[in-house]
Amino acid sequence: MIPLSREDYIELGVSIPSETLVGWTKAQLAATKGRESRLETRGLNEAALKGLRDLAALVEKRASELGDPGDLPPKAAARAQRVREEALGFWREAQMMAKVEFGSRPDLLATFRIGVRTGLLLANLTKEIESTITLLREHAPQLAALGASDAFIARGTLLVAKLKDAKAELDAACGALPAPASLHCHDKGVLYDRTRKLVRTGQLEFLSDPEQASNFNFTRVRRERGTSTPARLKQEEAAGR
Repeated sequence: MIPLSREDYIELGVSIPSETLVGWTKAQLAATKGRESRLETRGLNEAALKGLRDLAALVEKRASELGDPGDLPPKAAARAQRVREEALGFWREAQMMAKVEFGSRPDLLATFRIGVRTGLLLANLTKEIESTITLLREHAPQLAALGASDAFIARGTLLVAKLKDAKAELDAACGALPAPASLHCHDKGVLYDRTRKLVRTGQLEFLSDPEQASNFNFTRVRRERGTSTPARLKQEEAAGR
């Protein structure tokens, strides 16, 4: 696995409001109570959990010091999220077509990377959609009746261009952040990545016990990130008129 770069962490951090991120981390840490011995067998020992608690406290403290309108997301991040959601809709529709047509061909389904998640980084989603477009063209005769028309493929190509533009705009906005805000966003990105690992580790350890596994989840961070971004973008655009 290729480690994330500093720029990747900043992109992750700028995509999620501090209050949402810290609240999610605290909820996941609370889920470890009484389950520490089980999680330790998967490498999540007390030192790792303490490190996560300390980082959450630091992010919360910095957010208070910086003030949350400037915590973000900036306009570029809000627009990137809007493009990302549109692109995800296309990608999921294309994958569903593949599942319908090639449901009895696991080898072929694997090439469509069914079940893969891209996370929040735009570059990952862009690569997946580029690969999917190639496969849609390759299997156009079988998939056309399900909706994989030339127009659908052209839509995907346009979305790749929009993702790349959004990524360039977001990189420029992140690069222009003042040093304290840049450091804050970096630490938020690290906090998101470590909390993500906690969630996945908890789900792995309690794989055979769905009720316990459900305590480790992305519900809050996905719900609140998805609802706050469009509202913030609308406010920012109104303020700019």
